[in-house]
Amino acid sequence: MIARAFSLVLAVVVCSGLMLLPAMRGSELTPAGHGLLPPLMMAASALFVHGLGYRPRRRWSVWLLSPWLLWPLTVALAALWWQHSAVG
Repeated sequence: MIARAFSLVLAVVVCSGLMLLPAMRGSELTPAGHGLLPPLMMAASALFVHGLGYRPRRRWSVWLLSPWLLWPLTVALAALWWQHSAVG
């Protein structure tokens, strides 16, 4: 239950940041930053799926929606996106 709540909170934080930051930093996004957005949004979507309580039946989807995979993947993608979207 706590893992699902954490997944939901992490998804809301990532999606909120993605909605607010590109508006402020839109002209600063590099091609690499734009390339990281689709996998980051897919990871955030998977966090929503896990956080809202979906219980997959297939082995590959259980692994794919595991918080042990989703949390570090989402944090790493968000950090990479932030690094590549910064002007420096």
